[in-house]
Amino acid sequence: MALNYQITGMAPCLADGAKVRVTALWNRDIGALLPYVNAVVKYASFDPGRLTITIKYRGCPVILERRRVTLGQLADVDEAEDVMEDLVDFLRRVQDKKSEITPLNQPKAQPQVQEVIRMLPRTNCGQCGEPTCTAFALKLVLDRQKAENCLYLTGDETRAVLQVLESMDNQQLNIE
Repeated sequence: MALNYQITGMAPCLADGAKVRVTALWNRDIGALLPYVNAVVKYASFDPGRLTITIKYRGCPVILERRRVTLGQLADVDEAEDVMEDLVDFLRRVQDKKSEITPLNQPKAQPQVQEVIRMLPRTNCGQCGEPTCTAFALKLVLDRQKAENCLYLTGDETRAVLQVLESMDNQQLNIE
């Protein structure tokens, strides 16, 4: 049976009242697929007991459950439909590649942004393009910034930051 969904609710987003949160129901139980999703998504919060996983997908937080999905920080229901269609395609690719993926049935260690922050100069100079060193550290952990963009770090300090980031990095499979 093909995976489909039906949007069942929309409410103001808890994190940003100007955006919406959308809930949808799956047409079938996807619980058995969630450990595979956990294995291929770089940053995920997996709860094996409840069989739920929280990820960022196309920039919005997503909570995948056995029979339900919740999307947050969306502009409107049209954006929700676009994200849902992409999410269904992603889940279909994971399903198709299950034989090549080792399922991960336990939570992953979460990136420790504080460790990276301690390595930065904490001047909040903004020369990296971010308003604060904390914002810069978070984007480093999420692979949205480069350590070399901090002009205050020496070559050795940049390499140390890169080593910490590499140690945090979980291999992400390309599910194409």
